[in-house]
Amino acid sequence: MKKISLFLIFSLLFAACGADTNEDTINPPEDEVIIFTKGLGKSTSEYVSNWNKLVSEISNDEDTLLFFSINPDEVRWATPQQQILFYQFGKSENNPIAFAINLLVEEDIVYSVEFFTPAVSDEISSQRTKLFFLLLIAMADDTLDKEERESVLNKLGLYDDVTSPDQVRGSLTQNNIQYIIEPIIDNGLIIGLNLYTTKVDN
Repeated sequence: MKKISLFLIFSLLFAACGADTNEDTINPPEDEVIIFTKGLGKSTSEYVSNWNKLVSEISNDEDTLLFFSINPDEVRWATPQQQILFYQFGKSENNPIAFAINLLVEEDIVYSVEFFTPAVSDEISSQRTKLFFLLLIAMADDTLDKEERESVLNKLGLYDDVTSPDQVRGSLTQNNIQYIIEPIIDNGLIIGLNLYTTKVDN
């Protein structure tokens, strides 16, 4: 079977230009400094707070702030044991395309994050997907600069040539953070992607 580039499969997912949410939102000019603190390894309240601070640092657009920020009042426990916190982005838009995040918690410390993005075909949603991925990487490791955050996506295999949807997966451990990307496949078609970030011991 002829190889196809994963970049082409997700060219809409990772479009870097457009009006509402573009690459400059997460990647400001070289002389602009973004000040933020990671959330992985912090308490649940710190993770949410640090996430929102990062979003406010990278954009002053009201729609972007509203969509990408986590509303603390809407975060819900997904298990009775209070081990997983769930949040869905964009609920106010009544949008059938759901971006969702799970915070895996132990003794109120976020040790792992699961993020789901659907496979999308519209430009705005594809731009949002890339920004979410870069936000998740930043929240996992605040020592990375913008090129290094992009490099994580590259090392996860997002630009590799693949011959089947099942090959759209990759893993990377860097600076005591494990990144895993996995496809969600239905009838041979990719319907979404899961990105995991996990704090690992030395």
